[in-house]
Amino acid sequence: MSQPDLSVIIASCVGPPFITRCLESLDAQRDRGMLEFIVIDRAGGEVADNIERRFPWVTLIRRQPGESVPDLRRCGIEQATAKYVAIIEEHCTAAPNWIATILESIQDNPAAIGGVVADNDYPRLMDWAVYFTEYNGYMPPIQRGRTWDVCAANCVYRRDLLLENLPAKGSGYWEAGLNAALLQKGEEFTGDPDLVVHHTGPFGLFYYLGQRFLFSRAFAGTRREHKSMGYRLVYLVAAPLLVPLLWARMASRVWSKKHRVSKFALVTPLMIPITITYVLGEWVGFLAGRGDSLSRIE
Repeated sequence: MSQPDLSVIIASCVGPPFITRCLESLDAQRDRGMLEFIVIDRAGGEVADNIERRFPWVTLIRRQPGESVPDLRRCGIEQATAKYVAIIEEHCTAAPNWIATILESIQDNPAAIGGVVADNDYPRLMDWAVYFTEYNGYMPPIQRGRTWDVCAANCVYRRDLLLENLPAKGSGYWEAGLNAALLQKGEEFTGDPDLVVHHTGPFGLFYYLGQRFLFSRAFAGTRREHKSMGYRLVYLVAAPLLVPLLWARMASRVWSKKHRVSKFALVTPLMIPITITYVLGEWVGFLAGRGDSLSRIE
């Protein structure tokens, strides 16, 4: 069997409607080349059975409940056979030209390609709050050409570089650490404004606050292992100051891109508990480690 042109990796934890919408957006693009689609599912049961029934062109890998999203992606990367792997979140749908854009971009043999995470013109303010919190650094427009950051919701990597530089199993898959390692070795990343996914909802406030806490605890708990005691103490003392600073950074990015400024203003009241929860999660992570947070992130 010939090597595929591209392997697409999707970690699935939540199931419908998210994974269904994501795969439907890819189904319409399957004729763009020799493609391999790998879904790594930890929900199991009827969720996994339904994926197999509705999308028989998908290679479904069933994993144990509680396996972290980073390790689900790791499993998919290890099973992939193409030179390049593309990663999309199950919460996102691919733009109609997503596959075609990737196949054109990898002709230049980049180490990694990062794209845009666009909104889905949400009817609910809560979903706008989630979008601004999660993807304020990847909103359109982005510059074409060399970049130093790519988002795990919409990215492409040369598979051999991933296999050489992913952190150990169980330690997380954090773009910041992986990207830093690749850049330190002299690899170059490309930003492509034509590579677009749309983040979808809906998300409930309390569900999202729980997920936001788990993510920030896991992230800080992982960083804690590489930081001095002095750094951790300073963070624990100064953490309350981060709440207004984080909001100001998001506001600055929205304003600089002139992207949905009025929506950002409307959701500012929702951003307050979200940002507080984010900082609280990091505070607990730096104090006590990540605990079981990685296995509970969806």
